[in-house]
Parts: sequence; structure tokens; C-alpha cells
Amino acid sequence: MHINNEIATMKQLLSIYLLLISPLLCANAFAQQSAHSTAIKTSQINAQHTVLSAEQQTQKIHAANTAQSDVWVYQLGTELQQDHDQDGFYQNLTLRLDLDTRYQNQQVAVVFYLTHPSGQMSTLLQSNYFSLSGNHSGDSQLFEFQFLSPLASGYYQISFDVLDQQGHTILQAANDQFSALQDLAFESQQYDQDASLSIYSIQLDLERDQDIDGYYETFTLHLDADSQYQSQRVIAELIIDNQLVYTSNPFTLYGHSSNDKQHFSVALKQGFYPAHYDVELLIRDASYGNQLHSLNASAWASLGHIALESQNYVNAHNDVYIEVEHSAGSLTWLLLLLLVGLGLKRLN
Repeated sequence: MHINNEIATMKQLLSIYLLLISPLLCANAFAQQSAHSTAIKTSQINAQHTVLSAEQQTQKIHAANTAQSDVWVYQLGTELQQDHDQDGFYQNLTLRLDLDTRYQNQQVAVVFYLTHPSGQMSTLLQSNYFSLSGNHSGDSQLFEFQFLSPLASGYYQISFDVLDQQGHTILQAANDQFSALQDLAFESQQYDQDASLSIYSIQLDLERDQDIDGYYETFTLHLDADSQYQSQRVIAELIIDNQLVYTSNPFTLYGHSSNDKQHFSVALKQGFYPAHYDVELLIRDASYGNQLHSLNASAWASLGHIALESQNYVNAHNDVYIEVEHSAGSLTWLLLLLLVGLGLKRLN
């Protein structure tokens, strides 16, 4: 009990300290390990709003009725990403958090802690303050982490505190309360790959499905890549089913900045039958063409099992559809004429 009280006191003092320096923090913050290196790259964004089913709405109400505090966790999920050497340990973590409150509007912040295999605890991030609106699902937050500094391959635990506007802890979430926070297989960039270049975030947005069959002809890939150099000139290539479908213009990476994020819009013209495909990303040196980095679905789940088709198959579907409709109509009239003819023959 004495040890638990000491830990709680230390976390409270750390929360107050972070609150004092929070104006210096931003959504794309860097936790500095030293004057020359970055320990971890983090960001906080509002999660995309999703419409709750009737069952989920019922669950929200039940959670509110059984909550033991004014703020509670309705939903928490984690996704590990970027295992370049495929050893089962990952550089990146995306954490989705949906907090609810008894109040119509409440400003809160979250402080995340990382517990190492040795038992040592360190602070990952204090978030920006954000608003909770009752049990509304539209206030969910996404937190992205990439481990850059030396972090040995191992299984780590995450916990977090929720702070009110005065910096007081109003909710503590231990890792043993949520399986999504337990035994997370992390390793930093230097243990996973060549430290010269890494991927911080990838998002793939499906855009156009002309024949509304669930397979898309166009998509946009949003890429935030980082370099150990102050600036590095590169190009990106996208490969689907062993076919090169896109080559970018040269662009520049500026260290670990998020201001150099790239957006690649791809339209598949031909060669892709309606199916689910994996996308592979290659990054090359813009001057010499040598490969600097590659990423596929095994390392980043959002690049896998994507419903795609090329434009020529959309046209083919439409042609077949029109032909079948026309043939069905002709057969119907022919069948009617035969029936009428048989009827007249019987009458005669």
C-alpha cells in the first residue's frame, strides 16, 4: 500500500509538471530524449465519427448507469504497426480512446505512461485538452506513437490518467484493467530497420466505386515518412499484385517533421479484376534510385485486403448488365408471341 501511494504521488506531481508546460505541447509533439535526438514521435487527432448501432447505444447507456466515477472508459483499442524485420515487435502504436462523462461538456487531458519489462515507468505523452460530451461517440480520440530512441525489443505495458482542467487526476486506468494495454510487443526504429528512414503514419482512403459493387477504382494514400537527415530527397512507388501502379514526383523529407506529409492519388485504369489486394510501398533515393525502405501488409495492416478493381472491369460490368437486360426483354416478347401462336392454332 505504501509503494502504491508513492507511485500515485509521483504520477500526480508529474501530471502537475506536464500541465504547467502543456502550452508548449502540440498535437504533433516530440518527447525529447536529448538536445540531439527524439525519443518518441506522437500525435493526437479526433477519431472519425461512426454511427452507433442500436446495440452499441444500449451498451453506452449501460456503461453510464454502472460507472463508478464521473468519467469512464467506454471503448479502448490498440493497433501495432510497422514490423519491418518481421520479428513480431513493432515500432508504431495507434490507440483509440472513447471516454464518456456524466456532464454535458467537460474538458479533459490524458497522460500516458509506459512500463518497461524491467518495471521502470516513463511518460509517453500528455495530450492536448479535448471536450467530452456526455456519452457521445463523436469525441473519441486517436493517439499515434512511434518509438525512435533506443527501446529494446520486449513486452511493454501502458497505463494512463485522465486529468481535469485543474490538473487533478479524475480517472486512473491501469494496464491490468484493459487487455489492449497489456504485453505490447515494441521495439524502436533502430532495432527494427536501418535508422536512415522510417514510416510514421499511413492512411489509405478508398474513393470511387462507379458501379457500386464494393470495389474501388481510385484511392489516395497519405504518407508521413521520416529521415535521420535534416533533408532527404526521395520518390515513392506503389505496387499492387506485382504491378507498378504509381511513381511519385521527387519530394523532400525534413527529419521527423509532419509538415512534409505526402498524398498520392491513384486511379487504376486496367489489369485488376474485382478482388481484394495488398498494396506495397517502396521508397527510393531520388538521385540514384536505390531502395531505402519498403512496407507491405504484413508490416502495416491498413495496406492489406483492399477491395479494388480497374476501370476496364467497371465498363465490362456495365456492358454485360445492359446486354443481359436487353436479351431478357427480347426473350420475354418472343415467348409471348409463341404462346399467342399456340393459342390461335388450338382454336383453329
